[in-house]
Amino acid sequence: MENTILEFKRRREIYEFISQNSGLHMRDISRKLNVPFTSLKYHLNYLEKKGFIISRDDGKYSRYFISLEIGEKEKRILNCLRKRTTLHIILWFFIAVQCSQKDISRFLEKHPTTISFHLRKMIQAGIIEQVSIDKGIIYNETPPIIINRPQVSSEKIYVLQDPWMIYDLLIKNKENLGDKEVVTGIIEYVEFIISEGIPKQIQNREDTKESILNTFYKFFFPPSFCS
Repeated sequence: MENTILEFKRRREIYEFISQNSGLHMRDISRKLNVPFTSLKYHLNYLEKKGFIISRDDGKYSRYFISLEIGEKEKRILNCLRKRTTLHIILWFFIAVQCSQKDISRFLEKHPTTISFHLRKMIQAGIIEQVSIDKGIIYNETPPIIINRPQVSSEKIYVLQDPWMIYDLLIKNKENLGDKEVVTGIIEYVEFIISEGIPKQIQNREDTKESILNTFYKFFFPPSFCS
């Protein structure tokens, strides 16, 4: 998990560098970013495998470019990201980690039927998945953390299925999404959490609700918005 966190920001740095410096080969990128060659090769292979970049062999070097193609799953996710309510739900998951329909409805002040509609679309797109509560605990695999949550009869709890991939898509497409300032704020929040270290265990939601809400409102409703 620690390695995943360390790799997270580095991949973003490499991707954004290639987007601004298309066609450089690996040694150029390694030198300009001051990234060890073997480490860079690993990240480039990851980004190419995920479809974010492509390489072209010029007979001497492999040169790297941003990929204009996108997979079917990524297309479905991007379609959801372009819907304002769905985008806000996804961004809320990055802060709250786990949510029920009731949690989201209350926080976004949307009718439960509206939230249910968006949650169904998110499940179909592979954005979220339902998790079970075992004796008041949710064991989440991505990222691997333990979440304390009391069991409420018939309540369904959801988490992001692949937060790293969705975060990469937010980085890649933030210029083309609505509420750009909100998206940028959440990206900065996630990077702060990464720099501080993702906790292995999240306490009862009542213990952390105030700090979560303060953070969320800071990004969604800055002072200039509220004045």
